Amino acid sequence: MTTSSRQAGLRYALALALLPALLACGLLIAPLQVDHWSYHLQFVIALATTVWCARLVSRSSYPRVLILALAISLGLWTLGAATLLVQIDLLHSLVDMTNYTYLLFVGYGVPLLYVAVAFGDPYSSRWQKVLDASLLVQLGLLYWVSIVDVLDAHGSLSPTSLWYVRHALDAVNAFLALAHVARWLTASSPATRRFFRITSVYLVSYLVCIGVHNHADMESVGVNFMSVLGDVLPPLPFIALALMLHRWRNAPAAEPASGSGLLQRVALGVSPILFLLAIFAVGLSIDDRRTGLVLLIVGLAMLAYILRTVLVQYRYVQTQDRLQAMTQALERLSYTDAVTDLPNRRAFDHAFVREWAASARAPDGMSLLMIDIDKFKDYNDLYGHQAGDHCLRAVARLIAGTLHRPADFCGRYGGEEFVILLPGTPLAGAEIVARRILERVHTANLPYTTGIAGRVTVSIGVSARRATDMQAETLMERADRNLYRAKGRGRNQWDASEAEL
Repeated sequence: MTTSSRQAGLRYALALALLPALLACGLLIAPLQVDHWSYHLQFVIALATTVWCARLVSRSSYPRVLILALAISLGLWTLGAATLLVQIDLLHSLVDMTNYTYLLFVGYGVPLLYVAVAFGDPYSSRWQKVLDASLLVQLGLLYWVSIVDVLDAHGSLSPTSLWYVRHALDAVNAFLALAHVARWLTASSPATRRFFRITSVYLVSYLVCIGVHNHADMESVGVNFMSVLGDVLPPLPFIALALMLHRWRNAPAAEPASGSGLLQRVALGVSPILFLLAIFAVGLSIDDRRTGLVLLIVGLAMLAYILRTVLVQYRYVQTQDRLQAMTQALERLSYTDAVTDLPNRRAFDHAFVREWAASARAPDGMSLLMIDIDKFKDYNDLYGHQAGDHCLRAVARLIAGTLHRPADFCGRYGGEEFVILLPGTPLAGAEIVARRILERVHTANLPYTTGIAGRVTVSIGVSARRATDMQAETLMERADRNLYRAKGRGRNQWDASEAEL
């Protein structure tokens, strides 16, 4: 750590300790007013942090949705603190706006829960995000019902209800803290990881400090150590958040990857159900008098979650179909010659092995034709390689056009050579095909000034499987020798003589 970094860290630590220290000093001067000062200080710090966060929405390099959710969350909490101060300072009563105050203090976590659950899922569609938002709204409605449920007709809380509210707030705060810590540990993006690290520190400290404050109010009588802690600690999370946002205003440009891919996928897969679990948990805590309303909201939540699951399944099937089509297209490309669009050498090798095995059980065996364009190297030298490719395509179409059975195979063997497999065909049938190919190429009259008769011609070697042939290479070698025999006798002809030996 550099000296400047240490100095900056010291300044932030002093700023973090300054205001709580002032509150502690105020306790010595006017112990009965510290609680009042603490509420005002919390409001001021929360308001300043909210304003700072709102400014970062357009100026920060963090994802805008994350900063905006944090700003909205802090704004809701600030409004809750404002309603509390209005009741204390203006109305001098804590029962007139209690339901709104508790709703804002609980509802502040809803935007933070949403980004912890829904942000950063690359597989989530627009409709899935809409359904997540609807679950968020339903969770907020249940919060409202649960708060109204614990208030009496005058808007006050009984000791039992007060115990429930404070422990419910602890549960909500713990749930939020765990959700953000999980996203911090599994995030892959440096900016997202830095943001959730900041919010994790904030929410964990908020859980501890506000928890101490709430339970100190309930359990303490008079001024003692717990009541002092309860008054001094609440501003700390907001001060820490403001300092962290100021210290790390911009997301890191690069940072080592954090978390495994498995953990990231598990987090994204499990996150959506957290909304439903939260809705069930809040719904179960509400009094039986509101069973109908609770069942309606829970039913709508389950419907939204089912629709979301159907959408996920539909997109999965759609993606699988698309991947299968792409795989098949790639497989076709891997077995297709790029110049002639005929099957390539790889496709021939597979077909040859398959047909050789099948020919052992066929009465007529199989035949093989090796075809070579005469003097093709000279053709390339004379006309150029582009014209040579055009010649290859033309000859390929002519050769393939002579085959009429679906089982017959025609492919490019390599260079200017082509190959034909004729399953269930004896030598006599293969000779008919060879004669047909020679005639078709010759009559096509593809110009070649130095070629035979001034046109493109081919030579063909023919072979057929014998009963004594034990290896597939034997058939290939005979066809290849007959091809060179035909070329040696003057080209533009076929030869099958060695196949008859």
